[in-house]
Amino acid sequence: MRIAVKYSAYNARRYGRPWIGKITNWPVGGKPEMEWGRYIGTDDGGETEIEARPGDIIRTGQKDNRGNNTTAKWAVVKGDGSIEYIDATEARHLWDARQAAPAPVTVIDWSSISDEELLDEAKRRGLIK
Repeated sequence: MRIAVKYSAYNARRYGRPWIGKITNWPVGGKPEMEWGRYIGTDDGGETEIEARPGDIIRTGQKDNRGNNTTAKWAVVKGDGSIEYIDATEARHLWDARQAAPAPVTVIDWSSISDEELLDEAKRRGLIK
């Protein structure tokens, strides 16, 4: 799903373009690796966007070239596509929990498929002769 964070107008001589990224890997004792999104807009305002799923950890922010007002926020994507801002410690705990969770299992309703159709498909795939 598309995740977007709005940014209001800013002084382009002082501030860099807003940014957004999704954590893709976070080694123990290391810095998180990120997949970068895009900023759509101008210094009159716009939004950052990235493709993410519920439970993904994202970061968004904007650099202050004077160095005293840079923002770099952590957030988690909620089921409805909204984001909840969190701190770095909570982000790490959520990341670890998500990595430890088993992969979701897809359940197939086989009741609508006949035995003959299953055998034909297995033959087609070369699983049986």
